[in-house]
Amino acid sequence: MTGMERITTCILSYNRKDDLRRTLEAVRAIEGLRVIVIDNASTDGTREMLEDEPKGSSSKIAITAILLEENRGIAARNIFFETVETEFLLTLDDDSWPRSAEDVLRMLRTMESDPRVASVCASCVHPDTGVAETAGIERFASGGSDDTGYNVVNIAAGGSLLRMEALRETSGYGEEFFWGREENDLAFQLLQRGWRVVYDPRAVIWHTLSPAGRQVYRRLRYVTRNSFWLLWKYFPLAAALPVSLLFVLRRILPILKDPRRAGPVLRGIAAGYAGMSARRRPSPGHRRFTLRETWSLRGWFFKLLYE
Repeated sequence: MTGMERITTCILSYNRKDDLRRTLEAVRAIEGLRVIVIDNASTDGTREMLEDEPKGSSSKIAITAILLEENRGIAARNIFFETVETEFLLTLDDDSWPRSAEDVLRMLRTMESDPRVASVCASCVHPDTGVAETAGIERFASGGSDDTGYNVVNIAAGGSLLRMEALRETSGYGEEFFWGREENDLAFQLLQRGWRVVYDPRAVIWHTLSPAGRQVYRRLRYVTRNSFWLLWKYFPLAAALPVSLLFVLRRILPILKDPRRAGPVLRGIAAGYAGMSARRRPSPGHRRFTLRETWSLRGWFFKLLYE
């Protein structure tokens, strides 16, 4: 069995028909990859395109399409975890694709360099500008190198290779997040179970960050709220409370330059603190990091405040 035959490419799509078409053309060019697309109740013709895809394509690679009747947000990716039968899952967005087959194999080699690696996040780069949205992640790593991968808390949904054995030990993406910080939520679950989450800057995934459907200020509200929810959910209050106050300051200061941020940020902060009791409530199979573990993850706190 070749490396590609051990991987299923999983793409989550929502109202980006043209971007998705380009992504599918790119993954079809990589021989051996299986492809599953979940559509989050698109209304722009994406669903109709996917319905025609398997029978209308001349490619040897059949596209399995799962069409949802409602937008479930990022939690729709949990369906991939229930569906995939291969050892590994390559998660992509509808506007991202591997630079080459060699980049996918590079991620696989990093994955296999250590049996405790659960996720390999690639360098996600805009194909036209060359700007990498993942640039500098290694500065916040708790260890590692180019050869072994950097230990981080990043699972970019637009370009990560995931080990199914590890994913099945988790509860998947938290549905309460809907959009934003859900990748950190999954990473924390893996870290608590003794797995490594790494970043490999030498593997490249092209990511156009398509403007279609990108509601910048709506996302700002979700990410602000969900950042607080992660703090309450995973960390002792001795660490979560002071970091949350620094995070408030970090979110409010940019409003001076862009007043349009005020509404989303303030609503996000309010919802974040309002959700404290729900996130602190014990749930089956969940635990918080100890103070020692929290200290080992200090790089993530710095990254949270840096962004």
